[in-house]
Amino acid sequence: MRNNERAAQKAEVAKAAAVAAPRPLTFWEQYRRKPQGMVGLAIVAVYVLVAVFAPLLTKYDPMDDLYLADNIAAPAWLGKINPKYRDLPPTMRWVLGLSDWDAETAEGVKVGPWQHQRGEGLDIQLPATEPAEGETQQSGTPFGFVSSFAWNPFGTSASAQQAEPEDSDALFEFSFAYDYGRPQTFSAGFEYSVEAPGDASTKLAFELVNPSGKTFNLWNTTVRGSLRTGSAIIDARDYDLKMRLGLSFFDEPTAVVFAERGNYTVRLRVDSESPSGPVQVRIRPVDFGVLGMVHGILGTDHMGSDLWAQLVYGTRVALAIGLSAAFIAVFIGTSVGLIAGYLGGVVDEVLMRVVDVLLAVPVMPVLIVLGALFGKSVANVVILLALFSWMGIARMVRAQTLSLKERTFVEAAKAAGASSAYIMISHILPNTMPLIFANLVLRIPSAILTEASLSFLGLGDPRVPTWGRMLQNARQFGAFTKMAWWWMLPPGIVLTGLAVAFVFIGNSVNEILNPRYRERS
Repeated sequence: MRNNERAAQKAEVAKAAAVAAPRPLTFWEQYRRKPQGMVGLAIVAVYVLVAVFAPLLTKYDPMDDLYLADNIAAPAWLGKINPKYRDLPPTMRWVLGLSDWDAETAEGVKVGPWQHQRGEGLDIQLPATEPAEGETQQSGTPFGFVSSFAWNPFGTSASAQQAEPEDSDALFEFSFAYDYGRPQTFSAGFEYSVEAPGDASTKLAFELVNPSGKTFNLWNTTVRGSLRTGSAIIDARDYDLKMRLGLSFFDEPTAVVFAERGNYTVRLRVDSESPSGPVQVRIRPVDFGVLGMVHGILGTDHMGSDLWAQLVYGTRVALAIGLSAAFIAVFIGTSVGLIAGYLGGVVDEVLMRVVDVLLAVPVMPVLIVLGALFGKSVANVVILLALFSWMGIARMVRAQTLSLKERTFVEAAKAAGASSAYIMISHILPNTMPLIFANLVLRIPSAILTEASLSFLGLGDPRVPTWGRMLQNARQFGAFTKMAWWWMLPPGIVLTGLAVAFVFIGNSVNEILNPRYRERS
């Protein structure tokens, strides 16, 4: 009886002690107590959300959407805080179809819609003409304005003298308000076709009228007979337009054409002389626009591509490269370390000498040479990064394996007849996982920064938006000379932020899982 009572008392004491004793903290409970680790985790969570919801954060494609604004356009919000950017124009762009034009036609001319995938174009039917008896065709400007230009290669100013406009067979006008400072670039373009008898002469012209009433002939052409497809391309950067306006190579057409604020008018003229029969002219919707000097959240690069879109989509690429290279490197390093540490002997000696050789290799020069040799692609970058970053993990896993293989549970598994592969995978590997996980986290920022370095040197994939490529383009295409800080700083800031976040996480995990860190703390 007394023995039973004593046993019951001991059981109650043990139960009470078990209830009173603090239970071991889980990994997450320990991690939550690390402020540095929580900050790093929060930062990484933000980057992951940006990568996942990139299509919702920007409507532009980082690679395909070009000329959204002028080259190296400033962020739109700068105008609200800096007077220097207040009068800069945003991008103004129109696709002018039939419903957008104010049309005036001569008697007998019919204008109807021409269905096109980009909208309703113009279908213009011009009747046959009969020249008056004794009338001869006059040479000179075919339309109701006279333009006189004095051009020399050292630069002049263009003049456009307005005359009483003659009636055109078909005149189309579109007006818009412009209340900004002078832009750098404007452009227009359209395609057209002419179906006419062989002796017909069809004239088309594209003009711009400024608020003072001056008319600038930006483009004209004369078609003899029929033409299946023709195109009009007008760009303020083209030398042909500068010559047409009487400017030198160094002058800017916008300084003449967009010198005022107010209402501008785009004109499209069509005239025809066709004694033998009617003429049909079809004009696709006309693209006309003024490229802005301010745009979006971070402005544009040298190709007018949205920098905010490149930054957002670059997050996806950075995380993908960092995780892929880190996982491959950890897999290789863990495999080599387990085999070398457990088997020992010649296998250990050979593998460790390979590790020593690779550790002595200057990684960046070798990556530059191999990257140039195998081509510029993300897959090649990931593989090269992984192949030159597994050696430290292999040494760490080998050291841990040498310690674990002498433990009692490993000896018991050997005595039970377990194979070497089974012991390494089932007994040794699980005990090395904490160290492997901590090193995995620390390998991610290393891979991201190395890829950014390769891209900055021009060895990254040019088809993929990466932060390193943004910095490389900024260096190569004038962001530093123009002090376009909105192009230079954001990629560096996000690179630093992501690397620091993973370092915070890795250090916190090390403090929890690494026995040496636990002893120090």
